Amino acid sequence: MKKIILLSCLAACLSAPALADGIEYDRAVSMDRLPKKAQTFLQDYYPDAVWLSGKKEVDGCQVEYRVQFKDGTRIEFKRNGKWKQVSQRNGYIPNTLVPEPIRNFIQENFPQVQGILSMEQDRREIEVRLSNGMECSFSAKSFLPMEIGH
Repeated sequence: MKKIILLSCLAACLSAPALADGIEYDRAVSMDRLPKKAQTFLQDYYPDAVWLSGKKEVDGCQVEYRVQFKDGTRIEFKRNGKWKQVSQRNGYIPNTLVPEPIRNFIQENFPQVQGILSMEQDRREIEVRLSNGMECSFSAKSFLPMEIGH
């Protein structure tokens, strides 16, 4: 009897991650329901932006937050509140948000560029889309250029 109960508990524990993969939902969130790191990011880089919507997206074990402002700015955050993607519909990403080595590389190599329209990062790279249509990839650790193209 003890073995049956033990095996049942073991089976339930092993199947829990498989069940979690099937869980998906989106939920509206306000700024105060974002992770603290995301709230600080928004206060630092977009203090005057007018909030339009926020969403918490859960897909299995993956959790992301998406924020949109009235001017068309969209920002995606990871579960821990670190930014994942920033895009501007009108205007450019704040220069202070762009890592200095990337900013310097763009200024030196593309002086005609007025600004950065979007920036996306993962563990390995940071991709930026420039106002002239160019896209550049940089190492997320060293900020050295990896790829440049249209």
